[in-house]
Amino acid sequence: MTDAIVEYRGISKFFAGIRALENVDFACRPGSIHAILGENGAGKSTLIKIMSGVLQPDAGEMLVAGKPVSFATPQAANDAGIVCMFQELSLVPDLSVADNISISRPPRRFGMIDRRAQVRRA
Repeated sequence: MTDAIVEYRGISKFFAGIRALENVDFACRPGSIHAILGENGAGKSTLIKIMSGVLQPDAGEMLVAGKPVSFATPQAANDAGIVCMFQELSLVPDLSVADNISISRPPRRFGMIDRRAQVRRA
């Protein structure tokens, strides 16, 4: 897992003694498509929430570009380039797909939103 841009090692999370995640490893490599699949209750949402700073892991290590990170808030994850769009209530119906995707971190140029970059990114 050395060429990963984002890597999670040994991630564990417990809620009131209930194991939601235990020793999970996950890596994202540039230019690849990634999926997190599993049955209901497998911990997919918990892992995504840890990745995006909504929750903090009880154990494990997170790395971005090979450097250890810790996200205390979603904004901290956002600042590192990690953004999560949750399935429920995440879309603004009056916005375009590109606007919804970049709603929390729109590309800017000269202080203005760069629409061309926004569409390319989407």
